[in-house]
Amino acid sequence: MHDQATRMRSIARAYGEGTRTARPYVLTVTSGKGGVGKSTVALNVGLTLSMMGKKVLLFDADGNLAGLDVMAGVVPRFRLGDVLRGERDLESVLVALAPGLHLLPGSSGEPHYPLLQGEQQATLLEELLNREQRSDVLIIDTAAGLTPEIIRYGEEADSVLVVTTPEPTAVMDAYAMIKVLGLSAPGQMVDLVINSVRSMREGEETVTKLRAAIRHFLGRDVQCAAIVPADPRVSEAIRRQQPLVLSYPRSAAALSLQSLAHALLNDHVQGSLKRMVAL
Repeated sequence: MHDQATRMRSIARAYGEGTRTARPYVLTVTSGKGGVGKSTVALNVGLTLSMMGKKVLLFDADGNLAGLDVMAGVVPRFRLGDVLRGERDLESVLVALAPGLHLLPGSSGEPHYPLLQGEQQATLLEELLNREQRSDVLIIDTAAGLTPEIIRYGEEADSVLVVTTPEPTAVMDAYAMIKVLGLSAPGQMVDLVINSVRSMREGEETVTKLRAAIRHFLGRDVQCAAIVPADPRVSEAIRRQQPLVLSYPRSAAALSLQSLAHALLNDHVQGSLKRMVAL
């Protein structure tokens, strides 16, 4: 994995130096456990960043169980599987969700879906980074779990959001994700998102316990990027197949996700883009 990560970073640096333009800021949104709201975070953060004037490419990397298109209320004609089989080029598959926001829709339930191998995944990432229609931000919404493919997406990111709920099994799986990612990519920037909390106290206690375990057993620290309250509007937005920040922009969860997008832009994305342009 280290060799693969080094190779991809070299490609990205060469691209930035050769064109004198910034490569996209790569944000990987992942989780150890499924069902914790990872895709809700990715979709709504991406949309908020686009509403703030950034060009965002949202990549649904959830293997053959993708669902961002359903959550966004679009029906793609072509999907990632078509690209991986060489039947379509990347640009022809992208779907415009909003001004400044495009989706690379993943496949779902395809009988002959081509599994991504290391070299093929590297080629896909290279193509995403080197698009002629450059994005400011590439958001990779991974599957849940700890497969090599998922870890590789974490390795190649500028920063990683690990999403969990206060549920003990979700917290343990988030810890496992941070442990494995720390072994494969030491020094990778990782932030926590504690989702669907019943109270701010519950969220803060979850952060405190998880950070304490990470410091004690892994010898590192991570920050909490957001605590997102449990909100019935989230499931309503999913049923309506419309992003939360559009359907219920003043709901508690939407406001938290909008604040998360602003914090990411101010703390990470903006500074990284400026540094890359200055190369």
